[in-house]
Amino acid sequence: MDLATKPTTPPASLRRRMLRAAGWLVGGNISSQALRLLSNLILTRLLLPEAYGLVAAVNILYFALVMFSDLGVWQSVVKSERGTHADFLGTAWSVQLLRAALLCVVVLLIAAGLQLAGNAGYFQAGTAYADPRLPPMVAVFSLCALLQGLESMNLAIAQRELKVAFLARLEFLCQVIAAISTVLLALATHSVWSLLIGTLCSAAARTALSHWYLPGPSCRPRWDRSCALEIVGFGKWILVSSVIGFLAANGEKLILGGSLSTASFGVFSIAATLMMAVTSIYSSLNAHIIFPTLSEALRADADTAGRVYTRVQRIADAFLGIMAGGIFMAGHWAVDLLYDHRYHDAGWMFQWLGLGLLAIRHQVVEQLMFAKGRPAWVSASNALRALSLALLIPAGFAAAGEKGAIAAVVLSQFANWPVALWFKYRNGLLTLASERTWLPACILGGLAGWLLNSTLTAVLK
Repeated sequence: MDLATKPTTPPASLRRRMLRAAGWLVGGNISSQALRLLSNLILTRLLLPEAYGLVAAVNILYFALVMFSDLGVWQSVVKSERGTHADFLGTAWSVQLLRAALLCVVVLLIAAGLQLAGNAGYFQAGTAYADPRLPPMVAVFSLCALLQGLESMNLAIAQRELKVAFLARLEFLCQVIAAISTVLLALATHSVWSLLIGTLCSAAARTALSHWYLPGPSCRPRWDRSCALEIVGFGKWILVSSVIGFLAANGEKLILGGSLSTASFGVFSIAATLMMAVTSIYSSLNAHIIFPTLSEALRADADTAGRVYTRVQRIADAFLGIMAGGIFMAGHWAVDLLYDHRYHDAGWMFQWLGLGLLAIRHQVVEQLMFAKGRPAWVSASNALRALSLALLIPAGFAAAGEKGAIAAVVLSQFANWPVALWFKYRNGLLTLASERTWLPACILGGLAGWLLNSTLTAVLK
């Protein structure tokens, strides 16, 4: 059906709930990012860049396993007509628990494999993968898998019903716990383990609060064959999309972790952390508001989804375009003003990565693909990104070293545009209204960034 044929508007109640949820989510995300930045500034003065390189390697390896085993349990609860039924919730939790147990075992096996490979000299000396501290850190991180498996299904219910206020408060509380525990341990030990233990404290707090704080029905593990078939039937495409999506979104870290020195990889992780402060707002809106809103709009009236999509895309394009232009012109000041000289190179990395914000504008239409039950399109989109990373980063690194590799990271993020544009064309969504915002917004952001850069250069240099 052509989603853009009828000029209907989303129901007022849905629009109000969407705006209210967006306000809570953005406010909570900004608070969390401010707290994360504050703790990061303290920790970079207590720990060496190598610590961030090691933790980035642990996180990326663990996150790879998480994505490689993703069955879309939460998405199934949000999308399904019977997502709030006791049998469905209990079966979803059982699937989540089984996945967590298997993931824990696999993480331990990966840690053992890293130890054996390191002893045999398979990794390039001086890289994060060759560091003898990496295997035991990965092994300890297996606890995160168990903690995440124990999280309550009320997290998914809150996402389905756009109860974002509860989710925002929960995430902020977990961030406070992570920041306090990490900083205190770093002050006491000056050890890289403080970063790891802080993450575990946050995961434990999130699991506990999901049961004790979030409202929702009482749920216990159970097994209903029809519910399991629905979850796995939808989840198999989520799994494929998650695997390819991880490679598309984080493949550069896997490749750079084995190419750059541990210190350089740590500096890159600082630039990536600054970029995450921007992208996490957009990603949270996509996951917690845009996907549930599009799903509800499609359940109520398929024609309404086209209007909802167009409006959301314009808002996303304005935000991403302004941020991309501004960061590219003046992003290095975030590093120059906040970090010491050891992290200077993170400045130009952050500037270049800023251009990649334009590439992720089509994450909005990817949420529509999921809502319409067409995750195969997302898989195809992510496959192009992953393939371009695998081809361009080694070529860029060989040609121009670190700078060539970062340039390749940015260019590869645009590889999925053909798939997104074709999907929009086929569904009647490729209109001037949905495409006219991003370029002017980027130019405006670039002008603002140029003025800021000129002013700071005149005043401070």
